This record gives sequence, structure tokens and C-alpha cells, in this order.
Amino acid sequence: MTNVQQIKLGLQGYSVAFKLIFKNGFLKYMIFPFLLNIIIFWIGTSFIIDMADKAQEALINLINLEHATFWSSSFLNSALSGLVKTLIYIAFIITFVYIGGYIIIIIMSPVFSLISEKTEKSITTNDADFPFNFKQFIKDIFRGVAIAIRNMSIELGITVVVLIVGFIPVVGWFGPIVMFFISAYFFGFSYMDYTNERHQRNMKESIFFIRKYKWVAITNGAIFSFSLIIPYCGIALSAFIAILSVIAGTVSTIELNKHENSITELQ
Repeated sequence: MTNVQQIKLGLQGYSVAFKLIFKNGFLKYMIFPFLLNIIIFWIGTSFIIDMADKAQEALINLINLEHATFWSSSFLNSALSGLVKTLIYIAFIITFVYIGGYIIIIIMSPVFSLISEKTEKSITTNDADFPFNFKQFIKDIFRGVAIAIRNMSIELGITVVVLIVGFIPVVGWFGPIVMFFISAYFFGFSYMDYTNERHQRNMKESIFFIRKYKWVAITNGAIFSFSLIIPYCGIALSAFIAILSVIAGTVSTIELNKHENSITELQ
């Protein structure tokens, strides 16, 4: 399967997802993103304000701003203090947005697992029925959380490398673009893995499978990644987009499984 075919398949997954979201009771799952947004906003806002205030106080004490003779003017003192606080707020918000996607995946992993299973049942025949098993359900949750933590750790390491390379003239300009595609890949990975787990692929097999069809994962995760960087409402919107991404990822992975089976039959 070519890269173009993979991208097309990833987009087709969203086309089906938009249709399914209004059928088979999927809309009821939207209550979870709504509640999650309230929790994230409350905890996130409180955390950012508290940590920014502490960081500002520590930085001002570190540079002895209040007693610096060259900032004896109260106006300049206040202006620099305000600038420091603003920069710290921005830094914390960027960090929060960066990890926000994985916070959503980790917290909503039980919901995503159910949605992925329900999606497969709604678009396949009874031959692909997966009876509910509580033990397996718990296992799926831990698998989803483990994948999210793994992907976040790897992405963080790559981010550090990209930031260092970013100091190189011209080459550094491509850093944000590279990071967008990397984030998209790992987010798509998480959303596709629920189906891989259900089809008895262990983590190693799932990694190999998604690497093989990386452009499907990138296309799937790109929609979610884009929603995260929308100013002001990114985190709030992304929690709803995540449900579409799980449905789309499941649809695409099912088609990839059919493709793999057809290759096996020809061999």
C-alpha cells in the first residue's frame, strides 16, 4: 500500500466516523469529553496560576529584582515583573497543551476502548463479534495507558533533539513541522492500537504494524493534533475530536486488517 493510499484510507476513516457519530448511540459518549473539559480546565487553570506565581517569585528572588539598583524605578520594576510572569504563564500553557493530548488519552482510555469495540461491531458482520469481558476490558485500559505513556516519553525525547537542532540556521525552521507530524503519528498510534489489542496483537506486533502503515496513523492523528493547537479552545475541542479519531482509527485499522488478510491469502 503506497503512502498516498494510506493517507486516503486515513481520511476515509474520518468520513465514516462523521456518519457513525450520529448513529448507534455514539452521541451519548460526548458527555465524557464535556465532563473531562470541566476537570481539565479547573485543575489546569489552578495548576498554571499556582505554578506560574511560584516560578515568578523564585525567578525574581534569583535575580534579586526587587533590590536591583538599575531597576530602582517602580514602573520598570513592575513592568519587568509583569513580563516575567507573562512569559512563565505562556510557558506553562504551552507545556499543558503539549501533554494535554496524552492526558485526554490516558483519562479517557476506558471510554475509547468501548468506542473502538462498538465501532467495529457496527461496521462488521457478526463473525467479528467481541463479547464483553471485564478482565479483558481492564487489560485494554492498562494497554491504552501504557501505550500513551510510551508514546509521550518517546515524543518528549524527540522534542528535545528537535529543539537542539532548532538552533541550526534554516534547518531549525522545519522543527515545528517535524514535531507536528511526529505528534500526529503517536496520537494516531494510540487510537489505532485499541483495535490491534482486540485482535490479539501484542505491543511489539502493534508497533511493527503501525510503523508499516505509518501514514494512516499520521493522517488519523493529524486531525487531533491540529485541534490541540487551535488558540483558546484547543484543549476543549480536542476532547471531542478524540472520539472521532478513535472511531476513524478503528475503521482504518479494520480495513488494514482486511488488506493484510488478502496479502496472506495470495501468498
